[in-house]
Amino acid sequence: MLQAFQNGLRKMSTDRMAATTKLNELFRRGVEAVTPKSLFQNCSSMKELEQSFAHDNKRYHVVGFGKAVLGMAVQIEKRLGPRLHSGCISIPVGTTDRFDGNPDFRLSPSSVIEVIECAPNNLPDERALNAAKKIQSVARSMTERDVLCVLVSGGGSALLCVPKEPITLAEKLAIIKSLAASGATIDELNYVRIAMSDVKGGKLAAAAKDAFRLYSYIISDIVGDPLALIASGPTIFDGKAVVKEQATKILVNYGLWNSLPVSVVNVLQETVPEEAPSIPGSVFLLGNNSVALDCIKQQAKCQGLRCIVLSKMVQGNVRTVSRMYVELADLVNQFKSNSISESKLKDKMSSMFQTYKFPDLQQEKFVAMVIESKAENLLIIGAGETTVCVEGDGLGGRNQELALRFSYGIRRLRNIPDGVTFLSAGTDGIDGPTDVAGAIGGAFVARQYEASHPTKDGLSLAERNDSYHFYESLAGGKYFVKTGHTGTNVMDVHLLLIEKRT
Repeated sequence: MLQAFQNGLRKMSTDRMAATTKLNELFRRGVEAVTPKSLFQNCSSMKELEQSFAHDNKRYHVVGFGKAVLGMAVQIEKRLGPRLHSGCISIPVGTTDRFDGNPDFRLSPSSVIEVIECAPNNLPDERALNAAKKIQSVARSMTERDVLCVLVSGGGSALLCVPKEPITLAEKLAIIKSLAASGATIDELNYVRIAMSDVKGGKLAAAAKDAFRLYSYIISDIVGDPLALIASGPTIFDGKAVVKEQATKILVNYGLWNSLPVSVVNVLQETVPEEAPSIPGSVFLLGNNSVALDCIKQQAKCQGLRCIVLSKMVQGNVRTVSRMYVELADLVNQFKSNSISESKLKDKMSSMFQTYKFPDLQQEKFVAMVIESKAENLLIIGAGETTVCVEGDGLGGRNQELALRFSYGIRRLRNIPDGVTFLSAGTDGIDGPTDVAGAIGGAFVARQYEASHPTKDGLSLAERNDSYHFYESLAGGKYFVKTGHTGTNVMDVHLLLIEKRT
């Protein structure tokens, strides 16, 4: 009997590692689908995209900022050839070294595009400020002979930073850090950034008002793809009064208004009218998380998995989101093991989705597909961007903490579903100030921590925002999701694998 039990444990461990490998591979395939090269080759409006490069008698200029911008610049340079007259891109520190030798991320040896690496840990620094001023200068130099191509992707807010005078870089940085630590969403952060900026919120486009055409090429890293907020919308004017009103409300809501520097208060209370620039051109949304999820669904189907998309708009604090995924896994597992009936599953899921709301969830279709998959391995996909309220002094990111909290949530259920594996990772390959994209979760992860740290409570590391050291301590980090900087960014992907009961 003991031998049979030990064999069972070994099989369970082997099954979990196989599931972990499968989820890692699916995640990587999704990331590959949203690399700049893939997105330029498969743009939904390819004809119009190619027309933006067809002004043969004009001089083209390229500026850009974001985690995907080096690869985007390579694609633009190939299309424009000798018509490309000048350029400047602001990209994260270490990008060129990361992709050294990769032709999809290597500009030509004689490239006219200046590359500036800056903003370590996605925080603006003096180099980012200088890069932004150079980009602003390129925009201001435009004439009727010139076409300006603006490359925009996630991370661009930190890489294009020119605070509106008299606000200093240090003042702006302190406010953004405080908001982020308080759990502000990316939308909220970017409204405040725009209100304090001299280039965001359409102001870069205004600087290029004399250009013949202005084209924006955007990869979305924000839920719902609000063009005016991606990288804080430097070429999209969204109304100055509205932005300042929103920014003021956000700062008040997070209890920061009364401690703001006088310079910031004065800028937010300015009432100088501002008109939207009227430059001919187009905005191209090259890609978003839908592209990544479609690829994952296709790959999962090829592997014999039933696949359902829960939502592409998952938001909220990791505490809440982890509880949602635990509850979802528990309900599906109960149904697969005949612990609850079909009608009970419908009732419980209906109640659950009253608590956890997703704007794009097709509830009836989702539940019907869960029911159909009863005898199959089921992959539930979520995507979006969660937040963390920083309350400790640990090291980690939202994806690692989400996976850790999920692991203990599953571990503490009355009937622990062992055939459940969860992956949470950022498509940019970076989770918080760490060298990983995210992590794997499941009851088996919590059990392994308990076995190797019998006197410690692993969940306490989540309370200290120290998820990185939790995962680092498990067999040298075998449950980390590691890709390195991917050269793209379409937010986070969550993969919940619930295997059929045998």
